[in-house]
Amino acid sequence: MRRHTNNTASIHFFAAACSAAILLSPVLTHAETPFEASRQFIETGQITEARRALESELRMRPDNIEARYNLAVLLEEGGHQSDAMQLYEKNLSITWHLPSLVNLASALERKGDTSRVIQWLEKGTRHMKHEATPWYLLASISEKRGDTVSATIQYNQAIKADPLNGFAYLNHASFQSRQQLGDMGLKHGAKAIRLLPQCAPCWKSYASILKHAGKGEASIEAYQHSLALNPDINTRRELVGLLRKLGYLDRAEQMQRGINSRDRSRAK
Repeated sequence: MRRHTNNTASIHFFAAACSAAILLSPVLTHAETPFEASRQFIETGQITEARRALESELRMRPDNIEARYNLAVLLEEGGHQSDAMQLYEKNLSITWHLPSLVNLASALERKGDTSRVIQWLEKGTRHMKHEATPWYLLASISEKRGDTVSATIQYNQAIKADPLNGFAYLNHASFQSRQQLGDMGLKHGAKAIRLLPQCAPCWKSYASILKHAGKGEASIEAYQHSLALNPDINTRRELVGLLRKLGYLDRAEQMQRGINSRDRSRAK
């Protein structure tokens, strides 16, 4: 069960990187604890039973961070956002747990409580000194406010905090591309792809960066890399548009016919 996807729109909970998902370990055939039972229930789609098992686990072991996080995700997906937020905050009162921080910030952002989002993320930068995510989420807020100076500083801080975090480079590159700063994200985009070579959405974002920088041929290759990893229809449509723009009309029409055929098959 998953909630946020690492997109780079709105506030960048891109995987955030940390991919706010149910935290699952390999499922055991025989559950020895309620927590283990909850994982089995989640795997088989028995969400009510999973919630009850997690609640039982927390009564027995109230410091189980993963159990509380999983329960919060289930509650949030069931529409109980306030209860979920309380659980994320409880986790953060015990330890600085990145998925809980990202989900809490995301929930607050959806409520429009930007000041509290900033407060929590700033705390995160102080307590999780080697994590890039709080920094680039702060940067995305600064960018939305039109404060490109602060955003630039915060994106740089994200890379400094974790120089091996590909999403830090990709978010910075996308920012530079949108704002037409520096080399328009080419250097950081290339670094991100070296760190995240199997990430289809990352290749798609890099293709967009290359396209906006006037690197049409390289952009085509990046789109093709993305499609090789995940044959996403929207990525195909973007590539068709680029091919037409660059004058590759036959290739564009051939790909468009494939898209049309797929659409007709789905309509039947």
